[in-house]
Amino acid sequence: MATASIAVGESKKVIKAHPPTYNAAIADHDMDDNVSFQSIENDDIHPSTDEEASYIEAKEPTVVKQNWRAILTMSFASLGAIYGDLATSPLYTLNSIKYSSLPPSKDDVYGAVSVIFYVFTFIVIIKYICIVLVFGPNNGEGGQVAIYAKIARHLNIGPKGVTIPGSPEESDLTLLTRQDTTASSVQTTFSRIEQIKQHPTIIYCIQIFILAACFIGCSLVISDGLLTPTTSVLSAIGGIQVAQPSFTNVLAVSEVILIALFLIQRFGSAKISFLFAPIIFIWVIGLILCGIYNIVKHHPGIFAALSPYYAIRLLKNGGIDVFGGAMLSITGTEAMFADIGHFGKLPIQISMGFFLYPALMLCYLGQGAYMVQHPESYVNPFFISLPGGTGGGIYWTMFVLATLATVIASQALILSVFSIVSQLINLDCFPKLKITHVSSSHHGKVYIGAVNWMLMIGVALTMAGFKNSNNVTAAYGLGITLDLFVTSTLMFICMIYVYNMNLIFPILFALIFVPLEMCLIVANMKKVPHGAWFPLLIAGLFASFLTLWRWCRSKKTDQEYQSKLKISDVYPYFSQKANPITLDLNPTTNNNDNTGIKLPEKNEVVTKFGTLPLIRHQGVAIMHVDNMFSNSPNTLPYLYAKLIAEFGSIPSRFIFCGIRVLSIPYVDIEDRVLMAPMMKLDGHYKCILRFGYMQNIEIDQEMEATILANLPGNVTNSENPLPVLHIFENDLIRCKEYEKTRNFVKIFGRLTRKMIIDHFYSPIDSLTKDRGRIVKSTDEHEEQEKKIFIGSVVRL
Repeated sequence: MATASIAVGESKKVIKAHPPTYNAAIADHDMDDNVSFQSIENDDIHPSTDEEASYIEAKEPTVVKQNWRAILTMSFASLGAIYGDLATSPLYTLNSIKYSSLPPSKDDVYGAVSVIFYVFTFIVIIKYICIVLVFGPNNGEGGQVAIYAKIARHLNIGPKGVTIPGSPEESDLTLLTRQDTTASSVQTTFSRIEQIKQHPTIIYCIQIFILAACFIGCSLVISDGLLTPTTSVLSAIGGIQVAQPSFTNVLAVSEVILIALFLIQRFGSAKISFLFAPIIFIWVIGLILCGIYNIVKHHPGIFAALSPYYAIRLLKNGGIDVFGGAMLSITGTEAMFADIGHFGKLPIQISMGFFLYPALMLCYLGQGAYMVQHPESYVNPFFISLPGGTGGGIYWTMFVLATLATVIASQALILSVFSIVSQLINLDCFPKLKITHVSSSHHGKVYIGAVNWMLMIGVALTMAGFKNSNNVTAAYGLGITLDLFVTSTLMFICMIYVYNMNLIFPILFALIFVPLEMCLIVANMKKVPHGAWFPLLIAGLFASFLTLWRWCRSKKTDQEYQSKLKISDVYPYFSQKANPITLDLNPTTNNNDNTGIKLPEKNEVVTKFGTLPLIRHQGVAIMHVDNMFSNSPNTLPYLYAKLIAEFGSIPSRFIFCGIRVLSIPYVDIEDRVLMAPMMKLDGHYKCILRFGYMQNIEIDQEMEATILANLPGNVTNSENPLPVLHIFENDLIRCKEYEKTRNFVKIFGRLTRKMIIDHFYSPIDSLTKDRGRIVKSTDEHEEQEKKIFIGSVVRL
């Protein structure tokens, strides 16, 4: 396994990095700041040799179509990571239905099976398998974050300063050698409907709505991540009490099983899925066999329950509350969509449509057939209906498989949480936790250690609080139904704006699924007093966390853009006002204009002690910056200006260094460095370090030597090597100060702002910063010699 804590970026080509060629066409021109630069022609940045050109072609990743063997293998593997929750829903669904009478009559049993069949078919198969999995994913990732990113990318309304995954990105050479900062405007004629769709007010409302929906949807999945493992494991372990009523250690055994599940997550979803897939496969085969046996032996006429007549009749007699139990059959559906990044769309569609769907329907039909002949079995129809009765060999075999399957059911939610948090980090909507990629063949398989341990603690506490499966099922379902509704609203907007569908299709989609999901929500709202307040509370807390974090990040991004300095702000020589075009009429006057006013020297800089000559000493400085390459080529980082202002002295070679993680797993050491000189500033360079997503983001001695080898001159002379200094930002973030006021509303607002920035955002941001850890040192002395942290108080 390898780690990568930096947001993943796309790169179409990996270009071999040779020592830089000083070509004016690929360097910053010595021009005034107010003058637009000329664009670089493509020929200027192409490799100069056939060898380099062939290298680019060899390294360019190509989209390889998977053969059917690989697709079927992934379909099988998905059983062990995605469908545990859906596959174990027969354990508790039919006994959670609200029947019109107890024990239920034949028509009630028919109605229950019928409602389950149609809810599952409409939501899981038609909505998710046929529509959401086709139109929802973004850049191979799923979940509400993916739909949000797709809409935001299309309408260009994503978070400021963030490159949304899937966007066409500029090549590394373009970032290094950008010259033209102007953009041409394109006039487009829109129809009346398009003018309404593109109205600024509507776009602004959509921007706010989809971000809020994204945060709410993600928060609901997180709350499901606490309840799903609790429900599944407690239900399975509780099966012991059916055969052995004296067993009282259900909670303790469940806690041990779940902790063990979280402990093995670090081995990666690929290994876990192939370990779990055979278990789920055998479990599903068992469901099929038990279902067929019960249908044939007890009541073959149960297939009549597939008629919608019985579903409508039960809903008429039992009311909308029937949906509260029936929807438990589709728990795990949203996790299936969120986990698409781990396995891909087609393997999930195949495994669900051709294997799991018919298997589950046969199982529910089999339980219904048994309940028709034995109505008293409604209390636990799954275990009671097993062939051979309770305590027999088949019973204990299915019990062991159920226990293992319910443990695996938790896997789907855990992986979906990893996937969602990873996407949120890439969108700068979550603290930059360390992301571990666990597969070199599939970019979407990730593991986030901090999230894993927090989720483990949360699940353990949740299980201890609810104690048994009956209490959990009373609270279970509301968060899932709200999640379904959020996905539908985002898909409605996605169909209109991203795919530009005829309005008939999005409206038809909404008319079919939104009313059904609203019924599910209303049915589950009655569970709020019985425990459904818990997922709402967790979702509310997490949504608040995401909202506050995104608000603080937006303020920090605005501050970074406002603090950008022009080169002329640091080097007055490049100022158009300070360096006017004049005619020197006195040839004896040196460096004076026609009025005798001294013009600034090119090496003079603005310091806090005044404008002074810049002192250069032998050495190499590498300043690590995040956003310099996406800014105008005429700007310098605030960190550089701070260094100049404080010391008025820099090393003779100064490198602005950024890091990009490519969409390929590995990049060779000799191919990781791309460097170009800044012609405006002598001895200054822009450098991009490129890593594969499976590689550790670190600069060791070998990497440092490769960087220095790309500099001109003998900087790596072993007899007299130049000292190297790595410079990092270390700002202290604080809320801005306000003038005193007696307005209590303003006082409250300012105190709240201060609390959020000073005591929420600043500590978390400080904990998740790299703090120079990417530069590896052999000992403490070398670390002190090679690293320096410069910062100031940043007011937001």
